Amino acid sequence: MANPLFRKSKEEALEYDAYVAYCDGDYNWVYGPLRLFLEERRNYKLRLSDRDVLAGEHRLFAITNSIQKCRKIILVISKEFVNNDWAYHEATVGVEHFLGLQARIIVINLENITKTEIPQCVLQMMSLDANDQIRKTDTLNENNIFGKYLDQAMKR
Repeated sequence: MANPLFRKSKEEALEYDAYVAYCDGDYNWVYGPLRLFLEERRNYKLRLSDRDVLAGEHRLFAITNSIQKCRKIILVISKEFVNNDWAYHEATVGVEHFLGLQARIIVINLENITKTEIPQCVLQMMSLDANDQIRKTDTLNENNIFGKYLDQAMKR
């Protein structure tokens, strides 16, 4: 039996800082500015399905397993996201997993989606609105307001 003094807390045992839920159309922004800022500049470890999920793993199980390994979930909301069944499933699983822990759910409204278009389970979690400048930039940094808010949300 392991010594309880050396047992990791549930929080410490998690492998990733955040799971990122996004659609294919947002791949370039997620793997470009978002990943570069959070992983390379801020040293967070992201769980990105295209990179970190085992090949051949059923998508339904991969989503659930991935979210359970993360401290937070980042939902990148775009027009494609709100019309995609898999994205809706990711959002629902993430919100249910972190129920009551709103600080662990980061919602990035990437394309100024109106509140009527956003799934109800996500609407109450809205936290970060990207603007045209952020969507079109190749880099995020600590000097722009979006980068500051994103960094603060990751630290909560």
